[in-house]
Amino acid sequence: MRDRWPVPSSRRVGFTLVELLVVIAIIGLLMGLLLPALGSARASGRSAVCLSQIKQIGSATLMYAQEHDDQLPRSSHSALAHRAMPWGYALCPYLGGFEYSAPGPAWDDLFNGLYRCPQDTRREQWSYGKSVWFELTAGETGEITGSPTGPVYPTIVTVPLPSGTILFGELASGSMGDHIMAHFWYFGGAPEVDTARHGSTSNYGFVDGHAESMPFAATFNLDQGVDLWNPGTAR
Repeated sequence: MRDRWPVPSSRRVGFTLVELLVVIAIIGLLMGLLLPALGSARASGRSAVCLSQIKQIGSATLMYAQEHDDQLPRSSHSALAHRAMPWGYALCPYLGGFEYSAPGPAWDDLFNGLYRCPQDTRREQWSYGKSVWFELTAGETGEITGSPTGPVYPTIVTVPLPSGTILFGELASGSMGDHIMAHFWYFGGAPEVDTARHGSTSNYGFVDGHAESMPFAATFNLDQGVDLWNPGTAR
């Protein structure tokens, strides 16, 4: 009579040591191939978030200008002298839904949120800076143009090409302010821009509110006659 139930085989089924080592080696190889790709994807995502944030800041600047006779908000470079709030505080109603009066949770959320590039690991320093070209006096622009007085650009309508003129850029780690002194670069000043925060590019916001990711040399290169920071030469 045949057994009703099959008799289990005495052979053991499993991995040999060699097979296990091969599997581990394959897993290690796959991880080595995937991790750089994941890191690159993560960096690309952070750059996209940063670009979106600069665009939001640019859009808020346009809303501010519409309610303030086309005037652009100032940076700390000149705000105090004109009894005005620097741009980061002036834009609070448009970006955070509150009027700035003193530090608090709402301000902390805005400063460490939308004002903070995800790729910028610093704290208590601005990730973004506003170009001071729009705050310069006629005497200051005259030094660059070689005349006693030069053009000034305090309002959007005075900017010849808003879509080609940079308003905001990403601040380098050594900068403590909320602005970028791009006119000093004509006299040998070091750019305060983090030119490689996102690999070989950085993000920039333009006067018309749009934002672009570009190499720094595409925004400023006097040897090539390129200066998108100067409203008079932007193209």
